[in-house]
Amino acid sequence: MLSAAGFEPLVRELTLRALDAAREAWPTQPRIAGFAYNCSSAHGFLSISLTFLPERAAMEPPDWEHEAVDGELPALTELWRRRYEPLRVRYEDACAAHPGIADAFLDRLRRVLARLEHEGAFAAHPGIRLLVTEVDADTEAEEAELERVRAQIAGEAGA
Repeated sequence: MLSAAGFEPLVRELTLRALDAAREAWPTQPRIAGFAYNCSSAHGFLSISLTFLPERAAMEPPDWEHEAVDGELPALTELWRRRYEPLRVRYEDACAAHPGIADAFLDRLRRVLARLEHEGAFAAHPGIRLLVTEVDADTEAEEAELERVRAQIAGEAGA
């Protein structure tokens, strides 16, 4: 379902647009210190969270001052509503029929984030903390899973 729906390319595009919108909305901020896909794999909800403050990014769990960037910026809100919401509704319907889809959802988000990092999308933000996170999830486990996917991406690039 996720592949057929073009989940990864859509999330990649929306992420890049969100990074551009954040740069435009907060031009005086020197760099993003923390960035996350804040999600619910049970329902397909996804928002982009970020912080410009390194001390907030370093907290356990990180404390995003912009908990839903895609909801704070009107043009971005409309874009996410128009492009992502139809996919989310299909995803939620598919969850009932395919219990393993929630793990695939999280893994796909990690792959998108790791690929963007590998491609240099976060190069202007040295030391940025990246996460794929669900409410009440274990941050260390999330970071370990993202590191696993990073290693896979690096292996694919080196092959």
